[in-house]
Amino acid sequence: MKIAVVGGGIAGLAIAYRLCATHDVTLFERDPAPGGKINSQHLDGYLFEWGPNGFLSNAEALSALIDEIGLGPELVEASPAAAKRSIWWNGKLHALPAKPQQALSMSIVSPGAKLGALRELFTGPYVQTDPDRDESVYAFAARRLGPEFAERLISPALLGISGGDARETSLDALFPRMRAMEREHGSLIRAALASKRRPGRLTNFGASGMARPIARLAELLGARLRTGANVLAVRPGGDGWELDVETDGARERFTCDRAVFAIPAYDAADLLGPLDAALDAELRAIPYVPMRVVGLAFRPGDVPAPLDGFGFLVARNFGVRILGALYTSTIFPMQAPPGTAYLRVFLGGALDREAAGLDAESARAVVRADLRATLGITAEPIVYHEYVWPRAIAQYRLDHRARVRRIEARLGSLPGLEVAGNAFRGLGLGDNVRDALALAERLNGAGAPPRGTPAATGTVATER
Repeated sequence: MKIAVVGGGIAGLAIAYRLCATHDVTLFERDPAPGGKINSQHLDGYLFEWGPNGFLSNAEALSALIDEIGLGPELVEASPAAAKRSIWWNGKLHALPAKPQQALSMSIVSPGAKLGALRELFTGPYVQTDPDRDESVYAFAARRLGPEFAERLISPALLGISGGDARETSLDALFPRMRAMEREHGSLIRAALASKRRPGRLTNFGASGMARPIARLAELLGARLRTGANVLAVRPGGDGWELDVETDGARERFTCDRAVFAIPAYDAADLLGPLDAALDAELRAIPYVPMRVVGLAFRPGDVPAPLDGFGFLVARNFGVRILGALYTSTIFPMQAPPGTAYLRVFLGGALDREAAGLDAESARAVVRADLRATLGITAEPIVYHEYVWPRAIAQYRLDHRARVRRIEARLGSLPGLEVAGNAFRGLGLGDNVRDALALAERLNGAGAPPRGTPAATGTVATER
């Protein structure tokens, strides 16, 4: 088959790589370089990651792909010194337990809340009478562990993971394994104690950063990857599909049997919406939150608090606006010059969308004030880097699973078209690659799509 892949993020690259051995594949990426949200910049001697700074070593599909493309020997695990994590709550950093049995020593929740959480051992699984009814992450945590755990631990953790509001985020869509643990063991505590699953370690590519697998996949694709190629429209054509592609001001018409759109949901709506108004509406209904990523370095003597861990998250409503900070120079020491302390700080998310719109001077003032409050840092940073994502992370709201099913149903009426990426079936890098490779394998075994001109099934939505 002749297959077009639109979007050169990690999902699109993985799909194109897996398909190119058996099909005629072309990957179109509108930016000058592939990578999507993954970008590792070397600035002033520091490695500044615009997006994810690594992946968990127990992400099986991604780890297997890394080995397959020859990068296994280049992997670097996070320093053991990065095992400690904290949450800023009520004016203080509180250490989090590394193991479930250490939870009783936490200072962030009251003795009564800890005692109440132990009742979770005897709560039993939640009986879902309606399989389409989602439960929020907050409601799940409050029901099983109590409201203190939900408010002080789970909500800040979710903001740090996805920028999301725990009260609006679907547990079943974002953390299906948690539901499975409850269903299979009747208790999260019992499930954690019984688990034989090896804990994942944060893994990166050292001084090369997360851009390394992007560059390797691009290298393997060679001329099949076309950067600076913007797909402007898609329409039925002959026995398949036609894409209008613009490269350096020149337009061409590209015909293919199948097309995979591994791009954000709102971009997919721009291309697929004219074919089906209902599909357009469903894709546009997937919300995104903004994120501001800041990297800043200090001399060791300028940081009173020991950066002896992974970093910290921040609970809301205690006067600190940042979502948290990662101690990059502790996690991956080779990503910063020796003798300096390098942090990555995040602002924005579902509960503070205005942070991404701050001017650079105002954002810097917020970051400095919050680091003064949390870590006691009063000195000027010796370097300061930032990048703003106006639409950074897709949000899995309470109707997300049903929405994805409706999107899949609408695509069923457009044979030969597929969507992929982290807007649909998993936000993490590991889940994203797993889903992408599963789609590639399905296409490898599917043969050509049904013949006959695919018909448009609606009108263009009028609201954007």
